[in-house]
Amino acid sequence: MRIAATITKEDYVEKLPDGPYIIIFDTQKENIEKYENPGYFLKEGRRRAIVDFLLDKKTDVVVTVPEAFCSISYGKAKQKGLKFIRLEKSLPYEEVIKNLSKYVENLTDTIPEEELAK
Repeated sequence: MRIAATITKEDYVEKLPDGPYIIIFDTQKENIEKYENPGYFLKEGRRRAIVDFLLDKKTDVVVTVPEAFCSISYGKAKQKGLKFIRLEKSLPYEEVIKNLSKYVENLTDTIPEEELAK
């Protein structure tokens, strides 16, 4: 399973367009890939560009916080089969990986509408 998150410089999980990096943890290879966030500097279509990037990188799961996705990016992610680990607030990415089995238990294919960016 390939689990992605947008992160801050301090390695906290952030909304899709608001962190300068994307981390992808591969549970089979047990390695982490770090990329510059392709939507970070865009003026529009930021979240959609990130979803396209995650799909290109064969991501299975996205760690999210409220307002990480908008309705358009969420619709595309859901249509393409991405799953979500929903956090109530930003946490250190390392903490999520360390406790991954707990978070995977709550894996979902939906995000409530009230958690989408307006």
